[in-house]
Amino acid sequence: MDNLEEISDVLELNQVYDRDVSLLSGGELQRFAIGTVCVQQADVYMFDEPSSFLDVKQRLNAGKMIRSLLRSDDYVIVVEHDLSVLDYLSDFICVLYGKPAVYGVVTLPASVREGINIFLDGNIPTENLRFREESLQFRIGEAGEEFLADKARAYKYPSMEKTLGGFHLKVDGGDFTDSEIIVMMGENGTGKTTFCRMLAGAEKPDGTRRVPPMNISMKPQKITPKFTGTVRQLFFKKIKAAFLSPQFQTDVYKPLKMDDFIDQEVQNLSGGELQRVAIVLALGIPADIYLIDEVSAKPHYPYKSF
Repeated sequence: MDNLEEISDVLELNQVYDRDVSLLSGGELQRFAIGTVCVQQADVYMFDEPSSFLDVKQRLNAGKMIRSLLRSDDYVIVVEHDLSVLDYLSDFICVLYGKPAVYGVVTLPASVREGINIFLDGNIPTENLRFREESLQFRIGEAGEEFLADKARAYKYPSMEKTLGGFHLKVDGGDFTDSEIIVMMGENGTGKTTFCRMLAGAEKPDGTRRVPPMNISMKPQKITPKFTGTVRQLFFKKIKAAFLSPQFQTDVYKPLKMDDFIDQEVQNLSGGELQRVAIVLALGIPADIYLIDEVSAKPHYPYKSF
């Protein structure tokens, strides 16, 4: 198709043309993959979770690009968990329900509004079938009580820089204390993952500056399963003490509903299941600092609030 220039502009791929694919961030890889599909001439286009790893602006741009593929003689099929993207993209929605790793059922196509309401309500009115015991409710959390941080328990990191190919990251020195949750926000490709990797010691800063040793557990952005065995065997090997702890089971394991696939082979897990396994592994390691990269990528709505 003669749309390469438009795809490059809309998906902001021009600035990464000279970058090695192995050095691309998760969001850049996602946009590259979407562009690779969009540039093809095909009768059916299929996108599996195109919004994963993308920020809000880029999700809208990706949706615009995907919708531009529609012609009178082709089909576009999208698998998506983000309801806002789903609402923006879709003409019709098929809801899937079932038991993870056991079976799945696909409903007949419904209008966008009806399909989203079926998913949220957990009920198919035309079939008088309830596939989820409870409806999904969106609650606005109350602001937490302010507290004074214990500055004696502060962790400091120095000013540092990192160059990867044509990308340059500059970090001003800073600190953080115990019992804080700090969220890093920024567009894809601005260095959030690289910064986390430098804090964790997986990447060395340029020059002689070094991050002081810290007891860190990290959930990486990109998850590549290499373990041969079941999820249960993996937990026993990596986080046995935490896995057997009743408190850990209550706070982490059960809310993520790991029992749904605890005896499945790690190599056979879906992207969302792998994400939940990685979160459990990261939180199961005793540490002073937990670095969670792209915590909401892949899991669907019941687990994003965890």
